[in-house]
Amino acid sequence: MNRPMHWLVAGACLLLGACAALSGKHGTFSVYAPQLSVPQQASPSVVDWQLLIDTPRTSAALATTHIAVMPTPGVIEVYPQARWRDPAPDLLRSLLVQAFDQDGRIGGVSATESGLNGDYSLAIELRDFQAELAGTDMRAAIRLSAKLFDRRSNRIVASRAFNQESPAAGSDVASAVAAFEQALDQLLPQIVDWTVQAGQDHARAPGTTKPAAVDGV
Repeated sequence: MNRPMHWLVAGACLLLGACAALSGKHGTFSVYAPQLSVPQQASPSVVDWQLLIDTPRTSAALATTHIAVMPTPGVIEVYPQARWRDPAPDLLRSLLVQAFDQDGRIGGVSATESGLNGDYSLAIELRDFQAELAGTDMRAAIRLSAKLFDRRSNRIVASRAFNQESPAAGSDVASAVAAFEQALDQLLPQIVDWTVQAGQDHARAPGTTKPAAVDGV
């Protein structure tokens, strides 16, 4: 799907904190904000439980706003003069919340840090979130493991690994970001479907404590 590339110039200081210091002697840089494709109409809520999404855990190399690129296996570099809008873990969590909201089957979805109540929580370990050079071809690679927790018992309900790669049209940063958008468009619905199914299977299992209604959520 062809979409406009969403980016901001660091000189727009009203939009980006501390951008003047970042744009100084190193010159301006572009800030990229990956966008999900136009969603289908949201489904009516079909579950009676609520979900909290933890900030994904990841390595120090990926927990930044730098756009990582791996020219050879095991070597991580970054695109110069380019940044993500937020550190990769925060960016992924924000897009996950958006994907669940767009899907609509879980009526109450929010970040764990919101302070709201939830019956289940989704924990992500982000292993890879970088552009990779495979021979002469560039691709965006997102690899993670997900665990769904029952917050009432603090037990793991289900776990699964997710791997998504998407080819890039070129090796430049704009092509890499477009490939990330394609990868996210394919990956996030998989995580949503798996979470809904795993949560429902657990909620319907004999002996499972039924979620309590929460006012105002």
